[in-house]
Amino acid sequence: MPIPSTLAARLGTGPSQAPTRWSPYARPSVSKARGGAQASRQPLRLDPATARPLGPAQKAAPLGLCRRADRAASDAPSAAHARRRRGSEMASPKSEPKPTPKPNPAAGDPRTPLEEKRRGGGGFAFLCALAGHTEAISGISLPLGSDKLYSGSADGSVRIWDCNSGKCVDVIKMRGKVGCMITHGPWVFIGIQKSVEAWNTQTGMKLSLQGPSGLVCSMAITDEMLFAGTGDGRIMAWNFPSKASNIQPVSILSGHQRPVISLSISARRLYSCSLDKTIKVWDLNTLRCVQTLSEHKAPVTSVLCWDKKLLSSSLDKSVKVWTLSESGNLQVDYTHSEEHGLRTLFGMHRVGKTPVIFCSHHNSNCIRLLDLPSFHEMGTLFSKKEVRTIELADCGLLFTGDCSGELKVWRWAPQDTDQEAASSDAHLFRLNSSP
Repeated sequence: MPIPSTLAARLGTGPSQAPTRWSPYARPSVSKARGGAQASRQPLRLDPATARPLGPAQKAAPLGLCRRADRAASDAPSAAHARRRRGSEMASPKSEPKPTPKPNPAAGDPRTPLEEKRRGGGGFAFLCALAGHTEAISGISLPLGSDKLYSGSADGSVRIWDCNSGKCVDVIKMRGKVGCMITHGPWVFIGIQKSVEAWNTQTGMKLSLQGPSGLVCSMAITDEMLFAGTGDGRIMAWNFPSKASNIQPVSILSGHQRPVISLSISARRLYSCSLDKTIKVWDLNTLRCVQTLSEHKAPVTSVLCWDKKLLSSSLDKSVKVWTLSESGNLQVDYTHSEEHGLRTLFGMHRVGKTPVIFCSHHNSNCIRLLDLPSFHEMGTLFSKKEVRTIELADCGLLFTGDCSGELKVWRWAPQDTDQEAASSDAHLFRLNSSP
């Protein structure tokens, strides 16, 4: 999964307690991390931080989805209290709660959004589903200063959604399937076969970055360069921004033997992972590989940076935490095991609390939310099929795109646990999402 730029201050004013996504450009504050790891190993230390925007903050047009989510969060406690009081007056003293049905991930989880909320979504409640894509969603973008949401898919289209109404306002046909998508300021980058298409959502400028010989599977960007991992195992590098309409790569990073499906940047290092079971570390000053990590036993599917640590997921059913040794090389500090192979990692900060990592299971319909540094489970989100892309807006909305083409919207509501309030919210905020 591509790791795009931070979304802080991107969509206007949101709730003060809304979470923020991880960003390789933000630095964690110095504070004491919460324990929870076993005594036999040093616990992973990832401190809460406030993400910094990559560029100057720009006030976006009002975001209807966010306004609805904010209103729900403020109204739910009082409504929930009234419902609970009425319920206690009418309930029989001998009444017993009904058991919660258990899901069957292998057969598809039949649980409704309300039942899923009751089990616990790690603070997230289902808001609505945006239908229109017919194949796997491979990228989600929220450009700076825009009230539009962009989604790319293997069906060969980019859909543009109006955030005020939830409606699809445009469908752009690409030259073949979309392999990935990221955002940098007002720019949206779409990785397709043999090129990266760059759109400036403020000026309308469009660029075509030529050079890849196959499908662009992953991207990452700094303020100076754009990197794209391709299906033939190479990483293309362009100087960006540029005024030219067709930009050729300034460097080609070779070394992987199979598709490069995730890239992440921290400080002056680029991290790439591939289906060849390796992670490579590249020096951004020289664009040379300085280390190859081969501890995973199956294809590596995602890399995620934070400060001096690297997290990686694999189809070998593990998440590995890498830290710098005294020699300056990365080494495995901790390995977390899951019951399924892992497809996507995504990180989120909660204000004043420890970070959260999202782990999307391969060939499954669930995303596990884990607290860091303890790796204790916080909850589970469900989709129709495997989720390949996750994005977070600073107003507290989470977006997940799965292999069925469904784009789900989730609302951050950590204190809203009343079942009837959740049901009321689901009806109140179910937007018109017809294509």
